[in-house]
Amino acid sequence: MPNTKRIFVSNRLPFSIDPKTGDLKRGSGGLVSALLGVSLHEPFAWVGFESDPKAAKKIQEEASKHVENLQCYPIQLSKDIYEKYYDGFSNDILWPLFHYEGHFANFDRDNWLAYVEANLKMAEGVARVANPGDTVWVHDFHFMLLPKFLRHLKPQLKIGFFLHIPFPSAELFRQLPVREEILSSLVQCDLIGFHEHSYLRHFDVCLKAILGIESSLFKAEMEGHTVNLGVYPISIDTEGYLKKAEHEEVVAQAQQYREQSVAPYMLLGVDRLDYTKGLDLKLLGLQQTFKKYPDLIGKITLLQVAVPTRERVPAYKNLKKVVDRLVGAINGQFGGPNYSPVQYIYRSVPETELLALYRRADAVLVTSKRDGMNLVAMEYVLAQDLKTPGVLILSEFAGAASLLGDALIINPWDVDAIADAIYRAYTMSEEERYERLHHSQDILLRYSATKWAEAFLDDLEAVDKSVVLRRVELLAADPSLWPHSFTKYIKGKKLRMVLDYDGTVVALARTPGRALLMKETKALLLQLCEYMEVYVLSGRSREFLDSQFSGMPVFLSAEHGAYFKKPEGEWESRVTSDINAWYGNVKKAMESYCEKVPLSFLETKEASLVWHYRESPEDFAEFQARKLADELRVGLSNEPVTIMMGAKIVEARAIECNKGSLLRWLLQTDTENTYTCLCLGDDKTDEDMFRVLGDTGASVKIGREKTEARFRLRSQEEVAPFFRALIQYSRQTGETTLEEENFCERSLK
Repeated sequence: MPNTKRIFVSNRLPFSIDPKTGDLKRGSGGLVSALLGVSLHEPFAWVGFESDPKAAKKIQEEASKHVENLQCYPIQLSKDIYEKYYDGFSNDILWPLFHYEGHFANFDRDNWLAYVEANLKMAEGVARVANPGDTVWVHDFHFMLLPKFLRHLKPQLKIGFFLHIPFPSAELFRQLPVREEILSSLVQCDLIGFHEHSYLRHFDVCLKAILGIESSLFKAEMEGHTVNLGVYPISIDTEGYLKKAEHEEVVAQAQQYREQSVAPYMLLGVDRLDYTKGLDLKLLGLQQTFKKYPDLIGKITLLQVAVPTRERVPAYKNLKKVVDRLVGAINGQFGGPNYSPVQYIYRSVPETELLALYRRADAVLVTSKRDGMNLVAMEYVLAQDLKTPGVLILSEFAGAASLLGDALIINPWDVDAIADAIYRAYTMSEEERYERLHHSQDILLRYSATKWAEAFLDDLEAVDKSVVLRRVELLAADPSLWPHSFTKYIKGKKLRMVLDYDGTVVALARTPGRALLMKETKALLLQLCEYMEVYVLSGRSREFLDSQFSGMPVFLSAEHGAYFKKPEGEWESRVTSDINAWYGNVKKAMESYCEKVPLSFLETKEASLVWHYRESPEDFAEFQARKLADELRVGLSNEPVTIMMGAKIVEARAIECNKGSLLRWLLQTDTENTYTCLCLGDDKTDEDMFRVLGDTGASVKIGREKTEARFRLRSQEEVAPFFRALIQYSRQTGETTLEEENFCERSLK
């Protein structure tokens, strides 16, 4: 990609300073290996936090000496802000909540403000490095506000975000006090990636439940911006890890461990001592194994490596006490002078030692309660020798379970399932162990961390910014701020302003009868009538529109264009199809759903029927609405009726009830090309109108949803200020009034 570069953003940089030598030390994590493996041949940048000014300077100056074409950009935060952002919010709110441990979440407003400040500081740092068209890949839950800040600072960037931990179900995510702020930021990305399909599904549900954004499984739309969604399970440096595991020093140490084993069969656990990893469940499962299969006592042992983390935090202190107590209880109950059922190591272990343990272990036991992926499972599979194959026992709640289906998959809360899996692993034939391990190794060797990164970056860089950047333009309340692309439509020709009613002229109400025309809005419409023809094109009945616009010089169209009326004229029908062919059946079906769904009701009109559920229980009613719509579409597929879902409604209407059809007819009456149309609407029925209008006039969407319109007002509350601005603009430009030309008397043929 000429003249563009890749920019990676993570909490930490890929290098740190070795405290003993003062030299640069490359990070050992899988993310560092993955990202450095895809960008070696072109200039690229990495931005992250580094609090030590001397270390920051050294990393920035020397990174390119270690990795060609890499430029590191350290961003400095004060110690207080960093602790609040990292420990106070990221680790004390997002981490437990996203791992289904909401009882550990502790929201503090000061910590949230520090998180905001840290994300803004990072966005400013990235913006200084980035040029239009660059690709920015943001990593993990530390930077969930970064996309919004970055989009504001540099709108032409391609922004990707990958979440390395689970995304929780909507019920849990809704507990987050700042849920809307976080989701509203994430949808500013061009691509969001997750480890596992269920995480993506949860995200889709949250978009709908919290922001009201409809999304397919692969993309969502908000204010004219498309965010693509995908599943990209991370891997490790597979070939490199395999070579390390086969090193002679590792092989020799593994043999030494085998000769020194206290039991012939060794289970291995390698986990941070974190409440998400399920160490307590693992030990309870082992305890049940000895109770259920007493013949295994003395034959198997669990070597558990527990890596200390956040040792000063009370929840982690308590977890260590629980684990210590369980280890003591199991050893006391089932151990002997020469046999310890559990060998417990409370420290991190060097890589060579860890590889040797992987190679020696007859099985690895992973009992995560929730885990974004769990790379231990992958490391074990690759470190194993196929000549003496071991078994992977893996929690179904670890993301790795979706990739390593040949493991023995367990529910870690089911101690009997753990016991049965351990017994099955112990008694499994060598042939079966070989087949499972060989297939898992084959999968990983074909899907490395580098391929994971390449897959994400390929999709991100394939985003067509020429399309993405053609955003729906926002209209301000000040006409001097209107873009030329809008004013060119309303200057020089007479205007026909076509307005939807509910959600546009008036705010949506809990029941249709409450959505009445306000005096202030009526006064504004009367002033607008002095400068243009005003049409109200609504789904409402003729009687209702007559009651609201009586005596006003406004053109009216009822039931989405089925009926039309000039000012002071009579209603004319545009319906020619047979309404009786479907009306009775639809009415009967909708009445049955009124009985099923509390507070729902049926609105009957001459050419349409509308089932409303705005006051009903939301989730239940939404399901029933989709069911009703599907039933009607299938049952009436050959009848002259259209079934659609709108804003808390299901509507059946005659095929002539179409705002696009009415607008097309209106445009055809302008044979001398005298007028420009200005159309405003808020729901799906108005999209028909916007599509027909196309580039021949100005279409304005009310709200944030995906639209065919060229312009947008964010909410119905902005409609009245827009009307005032339009009146002001008309006066300033000195247009001849329609009242003087007597345009209301012009006939429509």
